[in-house]
Amino acid sequence: MTLSVAAGLPLLAQKMPKSAPKEGRQMGDVAFDFTLKDLDGKPHRLKDLRGHVVHVVFWATWCMPCLEEVPDLKAAYARYHEQGFEILGVTVPMSQTPEKVREFVTRQELHYPILWDEGMELMGRYRVDSLPRNFLIDRDGIIRYAGTSLPDNYEDYLKYSLLKPAAAPAGAF
Repeated sequence: MTLSVAAGLPLLAQKMPKSAPKEGRQMGDVAFDFTLKDLDGKPHRLKDLRGHVVHVVFWATWCMPCLEEVPDLKAAYARYHEQGFEILGVTVPMSQTPEKVREFVTRQELHYPILWDEGMELMGRYRVDSLPRNFLIDRDGIIRYAGTSLPDNYEDYLKYSLLKPAAAPAGAF
């Protein structure tokens, strides 16, 4: 017991500086940056979306759990896109072609970018071993959720994240 505690005085603790999150694929990491082209050949870079809440979902047209998420993703995108919410749907060349994916996207009226991971390099970098795989990324680029399904509180997460401002200006990273 120190004298200051015995005397009823508060202890003054030295604050340790916080280290910046590392780049990675796990919750609490800054999401690995990437650039992929959509089905029309337009490049999309994750880092360009800083300041937005981003949902990156790895999926396939033949994956039943992926297809079950589509209505929730469409509804969330329609409801929150104007508030700064983005979805990047990442498809891979596993038993599907860009043409078949495009047909599916047109039929389902998906309005968010659908990206084609030609060499499955992004899938490997994020260590995606099953589909779907969801990454919810906050305005600062930090992964706040990583899982094989949408979180139970998906809508609440989006509302909270969209109300919370970014800690640093977009593009400052």
